[in-house]
Amino acid sequence: MQKKIFTLITMGAVVMSLLLSGCSNTTAQTSESTDTVSEETSGDSEEELDEVIGADKAEESVIEGDVLTDVSYLDDGNENHVMDLFGVQDATEAMPGIIEVHGGGFIAGTKEINTEHAQFYRDNGYVVAAPEYSHVGDGADFKDVMQELFAAYHFIAEHAEEYHFDLNQMVLSGDSAGGYYILLSAAIQSSPELQEYFEVEPVPFDFQAIIATCPATDILAMRDNLGAGGPNGHVADTIGEEILNNEELMSHMDLYSLIDAESFPYTYIITTPDDDTTGEETLKLDTFMTENGFAHELHSYESQGNEMKHVFNIINMEYPESVEANNGIIEFLNGYLK
Repeated sequence: MQKKIFTLITMGAVVMSLLLSGCSNTTAQTSESTDTVSEETSGDSEEELDEVIGADKAEESVIEGDVLTDVSYLDDGNENHVMDLFGVQDATEAMPGIIEVHGGGFIAGTKEINTEHAQFYRDNGYVVAAPEYSHVGDGADFKDVMQELFAAYHFIAEHAEEYHFDLNQMVLSGDSAGGYYILLSAAIQSSPELQEYFEVEPVPFDFQAIIATCPATDILAMRDNLGAGGPNGHVADTIGEEILNNEELMSHMDLYSLIDAESFPYTYIITTPDDDTTGEETLKLDTFMTENGFAHELHSYESQGNEMKHVFNIINMEYPESVEANNGIIEFLNGYLK
């Protein structure tokens, strides 16, 4: 495939007491100052992460046309257990379906960031489900997230006729952390051992293809970012050592020891040389897949004058580079599925 190519006794006692008091006050002040710096640093890192994932996109998203919002896929009142459905009301027959899983560095992000992209899929002839899910480190771990996503997949299967999903033409689409989650989903779907560990049932349909935009792939490398500062350190510290150093859990999440070429769906990968967030991980996945015979293709888009970023074709869909990338996805899907 073509590659288009991120620190007297009485008087002495008094003096000592004063010195100790002063030291104590100084220590307290220093501690308070350190805490303030720590909070400011954390705040800066959160802002940087928000910029990377395009968090403002959620606030600016405009829902147009045929959309059902916040449909519960688990009847438990949890705001993370809902999805948006695109194109399902106007459809009159079963149509190819796309499950759009948003990113957010595992600890942030919402489905609304991907609203425009999901509507793009809809407007090109697909019915789309965009599930919400929990943030890791916010009372949930990776195992919880995978259980939620599989619950969403099962909801789609159970309501396929109502919402016009053709279960013979189902595609997973995800970016950044969402890209990782869909890759892991495909691995779980074909592995009884992983299904037992994550305590999920396989869905009654096959994932025909995976659209992975700037995906995170090297989950074990996140341990190196603990205490490192910056957005990557913020992500790792928020997830926490207890989770990242859980050997049993992490061994069931290392894509490079889990995915198998014979059972893995066709994988369509998008990146840009300017992606300094997951660019190297994305290229690592491509190299691994090439060396191990996976059916896949990599499309790398260079800047045509715009400031290219991580998940550019989700955050800045108006860029000509994004238009080219997204149209390329549709061309691929139309040829591969139909």
